[in-house]
Order: sequence, then structure tokens, then C-alpha cells
Amino acid sequence: MGGVAVGAFAVPANAVPVSTWDALAQCESGGNWGTNTGNGFSGGLQFTPSTWAAFGGTGSAQGASKAEQIRVAENVLQGQGWGAWPACSAKLGLSGNGGGVASAASVSTQASSVKQAAPVQQAAAAPVQQAAPVKQAAPVAQAAPVQQAAPVAQAPAVTYSAPAAPVQQAAPAAGTYTVQAGDTLGTIANKLGVNGGWQALFAANSGTVADANLIFPGQVLNIPA
Repeated sequence: MGGVAVGAFAVPANAVPVSTWDALAQCESGGNWGTNTGNGFSGGLQFTPSTWAAFGGTGSAQGASKAEQIRVAENVLQGQGWGAWPACSAKLGLSGNGGGVASAASVSTQASSVKQAAPVQQAAAAPVQQAAPVKQAAPVAQAAPVQQAAPVAQAPAVTYSAPAAPVQQAAPAAGTYTVQAGDTLGTIANKLGVNGGWQALFAANSGTVADANLIFPGQVLNIPA
């Protein structure tokens, strides 16, 4: 989330509901308002230091209260729109500069779907990628709930749950990895055992990752063999 300084900030005519910010924070940082993983983003809404300062924040985002982070986020929304959080605002159906905000019930439902879909996707992905015999050996009773519970259109790029790490480690040559909140190229390279470390991972994704220190949750990376 890049920032540009603005002259002054007025209180929004129609403030965004707190439930909407909660849903956005759940997508950006797992709902941890005090997080700072060292990847250049901090706080529940993943501010960069420059954005935090430019839009009225003092000190650090991770050290500020939830209410203060939301206040600064309202200023960012006025100046940059929901595009300041591109991946998560798209998932939650947020657009414009606050006027087109999705309803709190809709955002809460979508955020819940994000959290529920991740483990289902991981359980189904491993057998499909490994081999046809593995899928045939699994009991039919297990396969049917997976197909009913998680439509492919809803969760192809969501991997926010704890089971994601074991699945990615078990098949490091799968070819792709979906960025989770708090990830950096270094932690991903270590987790997946990428030969050549984060430099090799950055080189393999030079077409989509312009800055090695700037990746977003939900972004799909190519994993070199």
C-alpha cells in the first residue's frame, strides 16, 4: 500500500463501518492489529511507514490502537480509494472511495468464506497434484464433501490457514505458491526449500514482482524447480 502526502483530511461524510475494516484486517493480516513481520508493512491494515505518516499517523502503525489505525485508513481511503488494498478489497467487493462500500453483512460473510475455504482447498489440492491413483484410493465419502463445500470459483487463490505450510512443504515442486499475510520472499524460500533462496524466487517472478520487499497476500508466485 503506497502513500502520497495530502494537505488536510476531513472527516468522511459516511464513515465506513468498523465491521468492514475488521474484515479487511482479517484478509490483510489475519486480524492482528499489532503485527510487524519486518516485510515493510505493519498494523492490522498493513501500512507502509510512508503511508502511515503521510495520512496523519504518528509513531508506528503496529503501536497504534485499532481506532487510530482505522482513523488513518479513512484518510487513505479518501486519498487513494480501496485500491490502496488491491488484493483484499477485490476479494471483499470494495470499490471507489467509500461510497460503494459493500454492506457489513456482505463483507462479514465474504470474510468468513475466506477463512473457511482455505482448509478445504488444501485438503483437495494435494491428491489432485500428486497422481490419479491417490485420488482413486481415497474413500468416495471423503471426496464428495470437498466438492460441495468449496466451489472452485470461490477459493482458488486463498491460503490463509495453518494447513497451507505442510501442503506446500510436501510438494515444493508444485510450481506455484499463494502469498499469505506476513510472508516475505525470504520466508517463502526457506519454507519451500527453494534452491538459491529468495534471490532465485525473486528472479522467477520478475515479471509480476517489481520490488523484492513488496508482495501482497493472495498474490500467486512461481516456484522455481
